[in-house]
This record gives sequence, structure tokens and C-alpha cells, in this order.
Amino acid sequence: MEELRDLRRRIRSIRDTQQVTRAMSLVASTRLRRIERFVEPARTYAETLRRVVLDIAARTPPWAHPLLKPREAVTRAYLVITSDRGLAGGYNAEILRRATDLLGAADLIPGHVAVVVAGRKGRDSFRRRGPRPVREYVHLPDTPDEALAQHVAEGLLADYSEGRIDSVHMVFARFVSRGSYQPDVVQLLPVEGTQHADYQDETRIPGTDNGGDRNEVIGRDNGGRDRERPNGPNLPITYEPSPESVFDRLFPHYLVSAVYAALVEAKASELAARTIAMDSATDNAGELIERLTLTYNRARQAEITQEISEIATGAESLR
Repeated sequence: MEELRDLRRRIRSIRDTQQVTRAMSLVASTRLRRIERFVEPARTYAETLRRVVLDIAARTPPWAHPLLKPREAVTRAYLVITSDRGLAGGYNAEILRRATDLLGAADLIPGHVAVVVAGRKGRDSFRRRGPRPVREYVHLPDTPDEALAQHVAEGLLADYSEGRIDSVHMVFARFVSRGSYQPDVVQLLPVEGTQHADYQDETRIPGTDNGGDRNEVIGRDNGGRDRERPNGPNLPITYEPSPESVFDRLFPHYLVSAVYAALVEAKASELAARTIAMDSATDNAGELIERLTLTYNRARQAEITQEISEIATGAESLR
């Protein structure tokens, strides 16, 4: 009798938990649909700005702007974006593992690494294991806004400009789909991929290596050659009043857009991971309820059989 009571209590408790996980999955899925609309525009905008910044940097001699001057990466900074809450499967663990691998792989001098953390989970982890974060951004909004991205980017740019750090890398989860995300690392400072010897090339289109993307083939002419639709005006590009002044105004905006896009993708990845985790928990709870129900029915059947046997034995003894 005591065993049956315990089984009923466990089944009721697991069923209540299943209702909670199902509700959390629905909430996360709803929020994911809402923020998923911002992922592609933010990513495209940041990548377009990055191509323009790299094009300007490739046209500008390194001595013309402080952000383009080469320097030895003595003090490295890492912006690690995690979540404020758990119950998202291995989402935070994967991001922190990637950040820890970077810190361990780089032969860093003690005291010459700075960690900037966005998200309570990352903050708590680095406080326990080190290095202690130099700046922390917690209580992240459900929908990342540019005000937070600007606050983070301005702090990083100020540290780099004043010489407190020599490079900045950003560790975050890149959103792939509702069922997938990928931990990624992006170098923000110094500007990577620049070839200053190319800045004389006035026909290069930003983001391409050979004067523009390949044009779309729309047919063949009478000679059998491909006819192509131009993919944009292949005209000389000039920056007024100078590439250095345009770079000076554009780069802070690019840095904000890159951080904002990372925050949006990280939030979408978190919600996708939470949806998957809660769906899995709901399914596991259902399987456990089925097994416990089967055990309960067998125990109940054994108890009924025993009671019938006792009644039959008692009736036989009265004859």
C-alpha cells in the first residue's frame, strides 16, 4: 500500500513538471519566432559594414589612422556573450568551453588578458574560475537593443584607443536554425584581413577580391558566349573628404553593429537551445510517466490478486 502511494506521488509530481517544461518550451518558441526576424537583417547589415570598413582600411596606409597601426597583441580582450538564465541545455557550457580554449591556447602572460562578459552565467563562471571579468553586463533584455550594444562597443573601443588592450575577440553563438547554433569567434580589433598594398586599386568593390562578385548569367550571345547581368556598378570608388575621415566616422558604427548582431544571434541561439531542451525534458517526462504507470498497474494487480487470494482462503476456512 505504501509502495502504491509513493508511485502515485511520483507520477503526479512528474506530470506537474511536464506541464512546466511544456509551457517553457512554448514560451521560448514564441519568443524565438519574434526575435528570429531580427537575425538576418542585423547580420547582413553588420557584414556589409564590415566589408566597407575592410575596403577603406585596404586603401589607407597604416600610419594614417590610429586604429590601423600595427601593434603587438600583449594584452588581449575577449567579449564573451552568454545568457542570464539556464535551462538551455549545453548552450552556456559550449560558449564558455570555447572561450576557455581560447584563453588556454593563447600563450598569455598572467595579467595581460581582459575578459568582458555579457550574461550572468558567464559572469558567474569567470568569477569562480578566473580570470575575473573587467566589465560585466547582466540582466540582458529579452530583445537586444542598440543602446546596450553601443555601451559595450564604446567601452571596448575606448580601452583599445587608450592602449589598455591590444586586441579584441568576440565569442558568441551564431544562430543557424531553430534546431542548430554554432559557437563562433570574431576578431573586432585590430581590423583583420586588410592588405594595405591594395589601397591604390580604385576599381575594387567592397567585399570582393577581383573587382566585384561574379555577374549572373542570363543567356548566350550569337557567338556562344555567356551574357551576364551586371551585379552592380563597377565604377571607381572614392571616399570624400578622405578615406581616413570616413573610416574614423564609420568604424565606431560598424563596431556597434557587430556587437548588436552578435547579441541578437546569441539571444536567438539561447531561445533555440531552450526550446530543444524543454521539448526533450517534456518527452523524457512522458516516457518516465509511462514506465511508472506500468509499474503502478503491476503493483496494483499484484495487490488485488493477493486480496482475492486472502478472501478465498478465509472462505475456505469457514466451511
